[in-house]
Amino acid sequence: MKFYGVDVSKEKLDIACEGSVMCVENNEKAIKSLVKTMPADACVAMEATNAYHLPMADLCFAAGMRVYVVNPRVTRHYREVMSLRGHTDKMDAKALSRFVEREHKDIRAYTPKSAETRRLQTLIRRRSKLVRVKPQLSQSLGQVKELKSDLRVVMEKIEGMIAKIELLIEKQLEGNTGRQRIATIKGVGPVVSAALVADLDNGHFRSGDSFVAFYGLDLKPNDSGKSTGRRKLSKQGDRLGRTLLYNAAMAAVKSEEWKPIYERHIARGLTKIQALVVIARKIAETAWSIYTHGTEFDSARIQACRA
Repeated sequence: MKFYGVDVSKEKLDIACEGSVMCVENNEKAIKSLVKTMPADACVAMEATNAYHLPMADLCFAAGMRVYVVNPRVTRHYREVMSLRGHTDKMDAKALSRFVEREHKDIRAYTPKSAETRRLQTLIRRRSKLVRVKPQLSQSLGQVKELKSDLRVVMEKIEGMIAKIELLIEKQLEGNTGRQRIATIKGVGPVVSAALVADLDNGHFRSGDSFVAFYGLDLKPNDSGKSTGRRKLSKQGDRLGRTLLYNAAMAAVKSEEWKPIYERHIARGLTKIQALVVIARKIAETAWSIYTHGTEFDSARIQACRA
């Protein structure tokens, strides 16, 4: 079995295998020619990018290879552990090749998303970016008196674009029963339910815990000898999804269904942020259960689980 590491950029791909590195253009024609020269049982690893890695990942997957799309933070730490001196595209490709050769049995293989799921996730992320831009523009330009009228026009344009994206999301998910059931969870609004169903439609999660870990809301141990360290979130997952779940938790704790659970954790000594994270984790677990088993939100069951 051969192990390939691919460093991806917009214009080119650096591909490392068995210590040597070659470079090809990052376009479909060049990638198809490359894939024809690779063995069908190859393992191919690349870092996640905005979308530049997708053509290589999809074509390798279609050819029957095992493909791994790795979080850049993971490979950065790997390079540090291996004490690699320097940082170039070729060096990164070699590091990915070494990484996949040693770790491929313990990391999750890539499965292409459907065109519908990719479009939905793109819409959700573009909406999020516009939402983040609004306060940034307001803070940076709002104090300039001469720009206030121009800023107002820009803000209206942004709000209009956000509204249009939300309509596109609703149109795409029209009649989606999984989304409708997830929306019965108190605190989960239209955007959060759309994000959750997009991830559940695409993923193969064996349990609610694995879905929680997908968002980086799982706790990582920090123990040594007889010492038990403080648990912290791994945060090795989808950042936007994690933020949306936290926002959902902030809305949920105002409801009669979630408020008692939130207050119970506060009484046990958790901070407000920690208690909100508990609720966010539970919302993710509940969404997985509802989606998987075809049920709806049951507040009595939630209360019983946290009694």
